[in-house]
Amino acid sequence: MKISVIICTYNPDPIIFGRVLNAVAGLDTNELETELILVDNNSSNPVGGAFSKLIDSIPFEKKLVSEPKSGLTNARMAGFAASSGEFLVFFDDDNEPESDYLQEVRKAFLQFPNVGVFGPGNISVEFMGNPSPWIHYNKSYFQERHYAAPRYACAEHWMDFYPPGTGQSMRREIFTHYANLVAIGELSASDRTGKSLSSAGDVQLVFEAIKLNYAAGVYPELKTKHLISENKTTASYLRRLLFGMASSYPEAYAECFPHTRAVLPFFTDWQIFKKAWFIFWIRVVVKKSPKSFLFQFCELLGRMYGSNHARGGNKNSLWFKLIPILKLK
Repeated sequence: MKISVIICTYNPDPIIFGRVLNAVAGLDTNELETELILVDNNSSNPVGGAFSKLIDSIPFEKKLVSEPKSGLTNARMAGFAASSGEFLVFFDDDNEPESDYLQEVRKAFLQFPNVGVFGPGNISVEFMGNPSPWIHYNKSYFQERHYAAPRYACAEHWMDFYPPGTGQSMRREIFTHYANLVAIGELSASDRTGKSLSSAGDVQLVFEAIKLNYAAGVYPELKTKHLISENKTTASYLRRLLFGMASSYPEAYAECFPHTRAVLPFFTDWQIFKKAWFIFWIRVVVKKSPKSFLFQFCELLGRMYGSNHARGGNKNSLWFKLIPILKLK
């Protein structure tokens, strides 16, 4: 079995990325043909030079790819084009996998031939630096999860155990199918680019696997740490993250399943007000937690904004004028 490990990076945190490369160097590749594809997505300080010693320490085949066009989708496409593995494992530049990760990828796909995409069943979030205490109660927003058994499904709606981008592994045919749709413009929803925190690509890779009649899910023996730099532990960053993820989902879904676009909900100003008031009442009046209200409100605003734009109704809601005020985009 040949596995291509693809890491896309843009201006990585030196300490975090050093840990990532050390973890990759320590991966158990016994009886596996392995290659590393490291995609530098136009970093201001090219990673090939800045991390040359760590890259050289990786004991299997490696390729350094430069992708000048910004955006995670472009970087993934470049990494895929340079790869040759039957299976692809995508790590973000802040993922620190356990040493047996690739061995467990092999076991997972051999054990479950009906599953096309697997993610780690155990993601442990580690905050770097000295962040405010409140952030430790919000690890789930950074993909913390702990499953004791495999869970997977082939459902055309998002399940809680569907795999996020962290450590996402898949059969090559799935990314080939996805890449062809991106190339002809059928999939074009926004993914992470610059300051944008959209996540359409992660969602669409899962749904395209579903459309190929594969299941998607998590495997508990796949374990990784998600290392969060201190500048991502602020309330403003978390608000942008929640808005970006929520607002990108409806368009990502509608592109994968075009027949659903006409029945996506769009929300009037009054409907948005009622939902916002309910959140305010619960979070501020009852639970006395204005910070959590803002987080949940930004997620709500993203969901409404994304759905209205994907459907094509009430795109200029008065509520959406809050988006630039709250610096959510």
